[in-house]
Amino acid sequence: MMKNLIGILLLSLFALASCHDDENGTLSPSNVDVDWYVIKDNPNDELDHLIYEIYSKYKVPVYYNDTIGREYRGLDANGDSIIYYKTLMLGYSIEQNVTSMKYTLSEQRQDILEGVKFLEEYVIPFQQKGMKPRCFLLVEDLIFSSDQIDLYYGMSGAVVSRVAELKEMTREDKEAFGLRIRGSEWAHALVNNYSKELEYFYGLSSVVGEDGKVTDMHLQDVQQSSSSLFPWKDKKYYGFLSVDEEGEKYVMFQGFVKYYRCPTENADLLDFVMEVLKDDWDVFQAEYSDCPIILDKYEYLKKLMESVRDELVEKNN
Repeated sequence: MMKNLIGILLLSLFALASCHDDENGTLSPSNVDVDWYVIKDNPNDELDHLIYEIYSKYKVPVYYNDTIGREYRGLDANGDSIIYYKTLMLGYSIEQNVTSMKYTLSEQRQDILEGVKFLEEYVIPFQQKGMKPRCFLLVEDLIFSSDQIDLYYGMSGAVVSRVAELKEMTREDKEAFGLRIRGSEWAHALVNNYSKELEYFYGLSSVVGEDGKVTDMHLQDVQQSSSSLFPWKDKKYYGFLSVDEEGEKYVMFQGFVKYYRCPTENADLLDFVMEVLKDDWDVFQAEYSDCPIILDKYEYLKKLMESVRDELVEKNN
């Protein structure tokens, strides 16, 4: 008998948990399964209507405010309405909860409109299935660990900055920016799902010293001095398409010497992903015909991306 009473009590609690008081004091569904990422139309507003059209066609939400919805959840003990606000947690990624990311929302609707049109023309139609972010948030500026950046990918969506600059960009500038956004989607997916496979790619940019020690060149300083640990060669010699920084630095007894810092693994990966997405092997091969490491990295990454494409689609469906 006691077990039956406990069972009935538990069922009653679960039933109550699935309901809430509406404004008239009657029980109604709590809407705990509401899909916050559904975009509703506002035909009287050019910006909101365009966002709705993009969502209708591609199922990709675009936001310009990080509070994307609200829900009435009954009354509190004082009889006041309880309102739940759904806010994007864009600083959370699979690796960590990033608290050093800050952004400023734009208040200029014309700039935001330019941002939405940019995504519609240069990004969203070309996105690979399985790698689309949950949503896009357009912002005025974006700072990560005191550095100003224009793009960040997290688990709940992607933040795209520079909306105020878009109206001044040439078509070539927009194409390059769009390619970098799409490349970041691929790089984000590869890092989160195929880190083991990427070890070989990163390892191609390693050098072997006279003592047989293997050194990964990512973030290593290469300088034009007799005390340099590595030969003063162009970045292409080490298999890189870009550098993290370059300039002059002071070396004791030698004065100021030229140097550059090799890129991070993530920057290195993004450089090659973008080249693969351009899909112009003949041009790439001609430009780097004397750089065997670069050609090897390109070919390996191209094969990896082709081999995991379908799997990524299945994982994210």
